[in-house]
Amino acid sequence: MSYADSDSSRWPSWFAIMDPLLRSILLHVAAGNHEVECNTKTLDVFVPYEHYFRVPNRLGDAEMEPISDEYRKTLWHGECVAPSDFEGRYLYGNSFYSYNHGLAKIIVLNSYTDARTNSTQYHFLKRELQNANRERDVTPWLLVAFHSPLYTTFLGHVNELESIRMRLAMEPLFLMYEVNIVISGHDHAYMRTHPMFEGSVVPDGRAPIYLTLGAGGNREGHAPGFRNPDPEPWVAKRDNSEYGYGHLYLPNATHARLTWVRDGTTDMGVHDSAWIKNYYTAVDS
Repeated sequence: MSYADSDSSRWPSWFAIMDPLLRSILLHVAAGNHEVECNTKTLDVFVPYEHYFRVPNRLGDAEMEPISDEYRKTLWHGECVAPSDFEGRYLYGNSFYSYNHGLAKIIVLNSYTDARTNSTQYHFLKRELQNANRERDVTPWLLVAFHSPLYTTFLGHVNELESIRMRLAMEPLFLMYEVNIVISGHDHAYMRTHPMFEGSVVPDGRAPIYLTLGAGGNREGHAPGFRNPDPEPWVAKRDNSEYGYGHLYLPNATHARLTWVRDGTTDMGVHDSAWIKNYYTAVDS
């Protein structure tokens, strides 16, 4: 978010910039690699992220463990500042949570704590998905969000450990419990997939659509390029040349409209637009 990267002065300046916006909209946060931010003395992780935010429906006080100095030396530039490959222990607090908003149940996960099938986070996700399916008449749309995408068409963050582990453990749950949309960032670009599972398009649409909404703008610039010159068969739209944000409109139980809007446009300059069908609730005529 703030890209403070252990520079404590950047968080207050980011909040000052964001203040007009945060006065009028809800802020939903998810821990990313730029929020790892180890304390340089104690090597505790996610300290500013846990301090500045308080997510809804917290499961309890945060439980964190400092990393070892030996592990720190293996990270990016030997520092615990924005490592793309990272796994620590961060449970409860702001780490993972869920909430209802309108017609949607939204589950927020943490890419940088254990997501394997024996983990606390995995069991939290499975419980929340089961509960969500019992309440599908109230919240027909089921969304999951976390930082590191399970699928990417871009160079820069390919086959990172946390994405691989999360995909192996959690992707079957997304399909089993009928998740509609999975939203990530990390890649500084925009991507929308077709409904897919295990790297292949699901023709009948009964599988999640994966969105990468990481092109809001930052000092690092865009994703460096594409993995392949032509889009993979599961890619519906991709772009790493413009900055923008996603807008998801859920007017009813059967259809949602996604638009991706270029930054700095006063006329809602739409770069991508798609109606998404909820195949789990829609009845074909």
